[in-house]
Amino acid sequence: MTEFKRVQGPDLVARFGADCRETISEIAFTLASGIIDTMPFAGCKLDEKQERAWPRSGIFTDDGVEMKGIPSEIYDLCELLASHIEKGAEFDVFQLFHKIARIDRLFDWSKGTLQLPVDGRWQDIE
Repeated sequence: MTEFKRVQGPDLVARFGADCRETISEIAFTLASGIIDTMPFAGCKLDEKQERAWPRSGIFTDDGVEMKGIPSEIYDLCELLASHIEKGAEFDVFQLFHKIARIDRLFDWSKGTLQLPVDGRWQDIE
């Protein structure tokens, strides 16, 4: 997944000044959100027409209570990905997973690996 590794944020700030820092941050979060949307999460989207992977139904806490909304692990992962993107730092998405406690419970790897939209449908990539 290192192909999602370099947005030249620091270079843009140096070239265009601090005014573009907010734009770079927004772009980094947009890219991070897009990466998260490609992941094989457990459960189902609440609405077939929703563009983002979250919120979802069919995911439960350790106590057996269905999760509502977007878990904090997803926000943490998005922030971590965005910070790497914004810095222009290389990263491996799967290595970053290990920095977020309890995130594995949100995935269903039996669905395959990451997914990308192809002709309007999500398809696994290897």
